[in-house]
Amino acid sequence: MQTNHAGVWEDLYVAAVLETDPNKIADKISTAQDALRERWHELREVPLARDREKQRVEDAIRTLNMIRVTELERPA
Repeated sequence: MQTNHAGVWEDLYVAAVLETDPNKIADKISTAQDALRERWHELREVPLARDREKQRVEDAIRTLNMIRVTELERPA
């Protein structure tokens, strides 16, 4: 059953990428990553379907990982 449609992860992803408050960014990234992982698993169950969305989900996961490393794990 697909409950995490594209719009949900996209909205959470955009909110995380655009967040500028250092006190909120980690939570927004985590929330978006959870939604992305859930959607990726849903898409895996449909062979050869939604390949473009699968690629967008994978790209978004990589981008959030990069933001997490560069913005949250750098020394203060």
